[in-house]
Amino acid sequence: MTKLNCNVKNCYFNKELKCCLEGIKVGGEEAAVEEATFCGSFKERLDQHTAKACHCDDSPEKSLKVGCNAAKCVFNDNKMCHAKKITIQGNGAKHESQTMCGSFQC
Repeated sequence: MTKLNCNVKNCYFNKELKCCLEGIKVGGEEAAVEEATFCGSFKERLDQHTAKACHCDDSPEKSLKVGCNAAKCVFNDNKMCHAKKITIQGNGAKHESQTMCGSFQC
């Protein structure tokens, strides 16, 4: 499992810079740079008054499964991320395309 830090504070699943999901999916099949990747699990939090409260009942996950479609990433092994730690970036995103895997390496 991969340790995930999520800097997308306005994501519906973000709590304490972690993710409340059991796993996420990184997209960007043809990506050659990190800006061409994205978090396919991103969902915008529309109620900014609850920015500190996760919309999940569970505690945020410190480590989780990361599916990865970024075929050129060195951490991609059979569509799963094997990096010890990744960071999802794109705070203020309105759409998944405005997020990225900051740990992508071609």
